[in-house]
Amino acid sequence: MGEPRAPSLITTHDALSKVAERLERVDRFALDLESNGMFAYRATLCVLQIAAGDEIWIVDTLAAPIDALAPLLAAERPRKIIHDVAFDARLIVESGAELAGVDDTAIAARMLGRTATGLGSLLGAELDVRVDKRMQHHDWAKRPLDGPALAYLASDVRHLSALADKLFAEVERVGIADEVEEETLHRLRSAKAAGNAPESRPAWARVKRFDRLPRADLGVLRELALLREREAARRDVPPFKVLAPDLMLDIARKKPSDLAALSKLRPARSGKADALARKILEAVKAGVGAELPDDERSFLERPRVAPEVHRRRRERETKLVSWRRAEAKRRGVDEQVVLPGHCVHEIADLETPTPEAIAAIDGFGKARSTRYADAIAAVLAEGEPGA
Repeated sequence: MGEPRAPSLITTHDALSKVAERLERVDRFALDLESNGMFAYRATLCVLQIAAGDEIWIVDTLAAPIDALAPLLAAERPRKIIHDVAFDARLIVESGAELAGVDDTAIAARMLGRTATGLGSLLGAELDVRVDKRMQHHDWAKRPLDGPALAYLASDVRHLSALADKLFAEVERVGIADEVEEETLHRLRSAKAAGNAPESRPAWARVKRFDRLPRADLGVLRELALLREREAARRDVPPFKVLAPDLMLDIARKKPSDLAALSKLRPARSGKADALARKILEAVKAGVGAELPDDERSFLERPRVAPEVHRRRRERETKLVSWRRAEAKRRGVDEQVVLPGHCVHEIADLETPTPEAIAAIDGFGKARSTRYADAIAAVLAEGEPGA
């Protein structure tokens, strides 16, 4: 067997248009993408990797935006083979395109009961292929894309079609193609909604574990969060690289009033880096005793659930999980095939879980509606008043 064909680097709109013309003539292609989400304030689509047959294209999307590929990406044909579509679909939506016609190898693997579903793990287990993941956390906005970078990018799509062939042959053999397709569509719809939805939470409510703070400390946390957002935007780095969540919570609790007190929580820095320390102290001073604005207080209020409603939900979830386990064993399939976790929660929350209401849940799908809607409604009705 000869050396793999070297990937082609695409850096212009004209070159990408020619790739699109080539892809119009294939039944499917493998697709992956890379962003700079660990290095920038707002993640940007930096690279798109495409494989069809023995050809691989590495698209520098900072130089050649994906407009020329948009019609293909949004079409049901050709099919796109993707590993774990949720993040990729959201970034494509945020880049102004749509994604459809997806075969997701991660979803297929999970529904086949594989426990290790990362791409590297699956390639090793299913195809005995080892891929070098040392550049997994690389900043893909950096240019130029050199030889090692291109080799890494190509490796992510080079074997994806072969992996899909093996997994989806088993999906067909086991008889779970409808469920895999429905879960993929559910993930696509969720990603589209997330990509189009503006962030509604204030900065302080996006700090992990903010709800562990007493309400009296939230004014300080709010000022720290606003400072973090300003600094992150100015530096073009992710907010966590300005101030880590745990440090913010610690500062909000202890409210240092001078550099000496702050240095006990955050080691002193020299030069320009220590300018942030003074800004932190200013934020603490501004936040002490401050109340949250009226329009932000709602983010403190968790929806109040009546004890009876909570009890009913837990009882339903217990019934559903028990029924799912038995049905999966009977069919010889993974439990997620019978009923994904998100469907369990949605069904448990229904006011009246009729077959029609169950069938209407996003991600439940036609195959499950035919097979299970009546059965699930009956299971949930057992022991209910009037049943």
